[in-house]
Amino acid sequence: MNKIDNFINKISKQIVSEETTNLYFGNTKESEIRRENLRLYLNKMLQIKPTKLLLGEAPGYKGCGITGIAFSSERVLTENQFYKDQGFNCINKHSKLESEISATIVWNELENYPNKPLIWNIFPFHPHTKIDKRVNRTPKKAELEIGTVYLSELLKIYQIDKIIALGRKPESVIRDLGYDFAYVRHPANGGKNKFIEGIKAELR
Repeated sequence: MNKIDNFINKISKQIVSEETTNLYFGNTKESEIRRENLRLYLNKMLQIKPTKLLLGEAPGYKGCGITGIAFSSERVLTENQFYKDQGFNCINKHSKLESEISATIVWNELENYPNKPLIWNIFPFHPHTKIDKRVNRTPKKAELEIGTVYLSELLKIYQIDKIIALGRKPESVIRDLGYDFAYVRHPANGGKNKFIEGIKAELR
């Protein structure tokens, strides 16, 4: 088993609270698709050899929560050239593919840069409420601490020189850990233009 398979095996066994879904856990068709999507993505990025990591907060229920890849919705997997026709699979039928605004904005911008950053979330599981999984909850401090374990594992696999924190939550965690980082506005809630400006400054 190689280092990426070991990473996915470890993350798929993480125990989470009833307000959180480990999207890689279990033997359902959906979890198997997410694990394989993540495996394909991480192996592709290993070939690309990224030097920067784009770090979000947590999977959204319309994006990573379905595909298993940070900031990547089913629409992105089927339409963006980075993913298209490369073995990535969707859970929903083609006529009902989910789209996520943040994922669309991120990948529309990343298309402009040949050197793609590795993309990850500081908390790699989907936080929601006890009664509704189709909502996005802010990760708690203890959950963010769990996330740092997996971030550290990724940083052992990839030669990352700088982390780009998308939003204040990942920024606060990275600041405490002492990594070299830059803050960029998250694209959600009217942050698209500032996100684009920040990405240009970091990736050009």
